[in-house]
Amino acid sequence: MVDPKHPRGRYTGLTALKPMYVLITECGKERTSNVTVARIMQAVYEIDSNEYVTLEKCMPIRVVREAEFFAISFYKDSRIAAYFRVGKNILRMVRSGFSVENAADVMCDFFQRCKIPDVHTWTYEELRSAPQNEESSLTVDGENFRYFGCSDVMAALENIIEGKSKWLLHDFTGRDGGYMNIRRCVDAGGLTKYKVELVQWMEPRPAGYHIVISDVALLRRWLWDFATERNYPGNLSEWEEFNVEDHFRRLVFRFLGEGDNLNKEDYDER
Repeated sequence: MVDPKHPRGRYTGLTALKPMYVLITECGKERTSNVTVARIMQAVYEIDSNEYVTLEKCMPIRVVREAEFFAISFYKDSRIAAYFRVGKNILRMVRSGFSVENAADVMCDFFQRCKIPDVHTWTYEELRSAPQNEESSLTVDGENFRYFGCSDVMAALENIIEGKSKWLLHDFTGRDGGYMNIRRCVDAGGLTKYKVELVQWMEPRPAGYHIVISDVALLRRWLWDFATERNYPGNLSEWEEFNVEDHFRRLVFRFLGEGDNLNKEDYDER
């Protein structure tokens, strides 16, 4: 039963629907998109019979580039878990000893305010492959393009070279998926250069590389091969390699630590 003394009790009977969420109860057997604060609280307070309760957002919250937050689960043994999708992997952060009242607060905040819990002190438990359909996306200066072709990708690069845009991100999912991020920058001497970040979601661990170049012909060839043939540059030994999992964990934590202080430009550039 929902505790009427709980601060959230005033929302009992709320009928406004949040169709972009799914509430999962009864050991995963029951799923409903007819989610309300009252339903969430009832499910959490009846955790002994439900075994676990999961609230999943159908359109995940983008945290940083290639990372998004999409679900919270509360378990009978008083554990709570937050789920982040990073590229083609899932990062699960867990905390034990969580009370029913606190779990209700966290889930209701996620539902009503799209609030991500502070997971800095939570335990990183697992990183596993997430099933994905094969698809591609293009983002330019924070704007996502739903319909595009290779010519649009190359046109976006030309706008960066001409100084009309700052950055682009082109990625594709599925087997051997990955992304290429290109950002225009100026060095200390005033010379225009381009920071390129490349990630390949390969098994068992993703591979990540950075490089800064000024050769636009080489840049065009890299992006063309990537966009048309899904081919990665052949000279990766000359690039600086980085740990993709650690890189995105730090980006996620950095974002969560700064929270509401981020402005739109900061958000878009991550």
